[in-house]
Amino acid sequence: MRPRRRAHAGSAIPRPNGFRGNDAPDISITPMIDVMMSLLIIFMVVTPVLTSYGAVLPSALNHAPEPLDDAVKLGVTRTGVLFIGEDAVPPSEFGARLRTLYEQRPGDHLAYLWADHGADFGAVLDAIEAARQAGVRTIGAIVEPLESDVPADIPPAMRDEHVASTRQPGR
Repeated sequence: MRPRRRAHAGSAIPRPNGFRGNDAPDISITPMIDVMMSLLIIFMVVTPVLTSYGAVLPSALNHAPEPLDDAVKLGVTRTGVLFIGEDAVPPSEFGARLRTLYEQRPGDHLAYLWADHGADFGAVLDAIEAARQAGVRTIGAIVEPLESDVPADIPPAMRDEHVASTRQPGR
């Protein structure tokens, strides 16, 4: 005859012999983790072999610059001369001149900055900080086009200094 299972007090469901009330079945997840880690390593090793890593870079066009007739252009030369438009401005007056200029242009928060290649980085940062304090929120960079040695948008006084400073002896 079959042994009879005892019912738990207060429950009609019989309990197996040797079962305590606080025991809970445990599922061992260690084998699953082992399988997942093995698959991860396999995919990490196999994926670069199966795919070709060829980067296709977009072609760039050298567009003609738009005229900046009404734009505020700031300049810093390698000797530390600061320009607003075509006017050379002493560093002590640079911030005040920018503030008065931008007070006359209430909706304009844009300036274009040109800095000579050999310009002191501190002087460029000082010019940017003075522009920010004057109300400029966006600063664009005037860069040299590929076809030219001298940027087309810089004032003539800055252009002459740039050409003189970049000439090497014997040319």
